[in-house]
Amino acid sequence: MDQEENALLSQPTQNYDTLDSSEPDISPETPLLPLPTTTSTPPPSPSNSHLLRDGVRPIFNKISLKFRSYLYGVLLRFFQFILILIFLFTFLTIFKYEDLPYTDDYSDVEFNWRFDPRSYLTPINNSFGEFNVLLDGHSHTNVGGGRMQPEQLLQWAIANGYNAIIVSDHNDIVGGLEAQRIAREKYNDSIIVIPAMEYSSCRLHMQFIGINETVDFSPDFPSDERLKEIIDHVHNLGGLVSVNHIPWSNRTEWGYQVGTLPDHPSREKLRDMGVDGFEVVNEDIFDWQTYLFAQQNNMLMLTGSDVHLPSRGAYAWTVLNVPNITYEGIMTELRAKRTSFLYDATGTRPRVYPKSNTEYYNLLPVILLANYWTSFYSESRGMYSFQDTFCHQRKVIIHWRSYFWFCLWCLIFFTCYEIGRILFIKGYEKFSVRKSRNENEDESI
Repeated sequence: MDQEENALLSQPTQNYDTLDSSEPDISPETPLLPLPTTTSTPPPSPSNSHLLRDGVRPIFNKISLKFRSYLYGVLLRFFQFILILIFLFTFLTIFKYEDLPYTDDYSDVEFNWRFDPRSYLTPINNSFGEFNVLLDGHSHTNVGGGRMQPEQLLQWAIANGYNAIIVSDHNDIVGGLEAQRIAREKYNDSIIVIPAMEYSSCRLHMQFIGINETVDFSPDFPSDERLKEIIDHVHNLGGLVSVNHIPWSNRTEWGYQVGTLPDHPSREKLRDMGVDGFEVVNEDIFDWQTYLFAQQNNMLMLTGSDVHLPSRGAYAWTVLNVPNITYEGIMTELRAKRTSFLYDATGTRPRVYPKSNTEYYNLLPVILLANYWTSFYSESRGMYSFQDTFCHQRKVIIHWRSYFWFCLWCLIFFTCYEIGRILFIKGYEKFSVRKSRNENEDESI
């Protein structure tokens, strides 16, 4: 060991009496205080509200996140639901205004009977005498407004007791000329066809009888001068002009408080324009006032079935007494205005009822949806002019109450869907847990 180290070890330890007097006296009686620790003082104990808040916050955050996720899913599904409704609204509205198939199929109808009105009816004026022609003065094929093909129309007329017919499609002579051709080839001994055209506008409908070309029928609202010009043109073609169904033309159009054909010329004005006569019976309506007017003014009187559908019966027959039952012989008597008619408001039987059109019923679910969707508003344009226009001002009425209830029912439906979805998910989760538990128990066994 080193001498310096020995010197240090040999020094005596310091006594308490030798300590500085500034230091406090420490005696055995002096109580000892706890020595301070080096750790920091713990924070005061939190209150109950802090404990509740800090304890609930993680749970609340968890629930809030789950709820936000569910709410996001609900909003996404609701947005998809709205998009589907918008698509359906657009599609069904367009579908509503497309040309749809008819409900019935008349392609193979047959008329296998013969009705004879002479067996129980006599002319309206008993002084008329004998007659040998029973004429339908107004009829339609599928070329211009009707549903029957030209040959089917001829078969319908023969079955209902006619042996002559004026075929007059709306603003078109083609159907009348085709029916005349078929009659001459197949039914020359049974029926005579007189081609005609039913001039149709928003002021009146007229028959142009015995012409062989389509007359210019524009405009849809002709002036008196234009009507006079058209009548004169028909006369130059060798035809006759008869005014159709005045009661129908002047009846009140629904929702407009004006006639079906607004501003229809009076009988007097039409007489002065040069028309040759009037239709005094249209379908089952006997126009008594026009009958008296034609009789008083010695004008041509015609009756017309105005048949569009074969399920309609015949109600009146224009009668003539013709030396030769030919086209020329009938036109001669019509120009001489020597006519009368038979009338039966009951109409003929039997009637033909067509079979259902399968194309229509294939589309029926969509048609019904389109009808429902477009029932939220009412659209009216009045009478069709047969010139691609309408005769009255267009009206669109929105049924806001229906839209409100539709939206409410959609909301109820969507809510029920969400409730059902939650119940299904919860049920499936419980089922899965139970199934898993049962599987674990089976494995433990």
